[in-house]
Amino acid sequence: MSPASYLTAPPRVAAKIVAPAAPRETAVTMAAMALLAWLALVFLVVALAVSITVAVVRGLRAYRALKAMSAAAGPAVERVSRTAAEAEGRVAALTGKAERLDTAVLRLQASLAQFEVLRAAAAEARATFDLRTILPRK
Repeated sequence: MSPASYLTAPPRVAAKIVAPAAPRETAVTMAAMALLAWLALVFLVVALAVSITVAVVRGLRAYRALKAMSAAAGPAVERVSRTAAEAEGRVAALTGKAERLDTAVLRLQASLAQFEVLRAAAAEARATFDLRTILPRK
């Protein structure tokens, strides 16, 4: 043996440390493999059943909540549409009243113009026949 190979080879006493012999109890047999496959299949089936059950239960909860919400929303929507119809009627009545008000304002402006003419004429007549200017003062 060359000196280089002697330095690279492990000592004879290290054979048990480097590659220990496998005990006979850890050997896997075909029956043990079949049992592991069956256990994995059972786990898969249980996991699928549980996940499907959870999905169905949550779907039913969501459906019931949606159904309850739509049942509660129906009367609310009806009440809102009824209130909107009443408001529309009030707006139509206010529109008619606003037209009447505009007509009354126009008549009032015409009356005020006539009143202003009459007042000016009365002031002019009063100034003409003012007794204070005719009668002497003390």
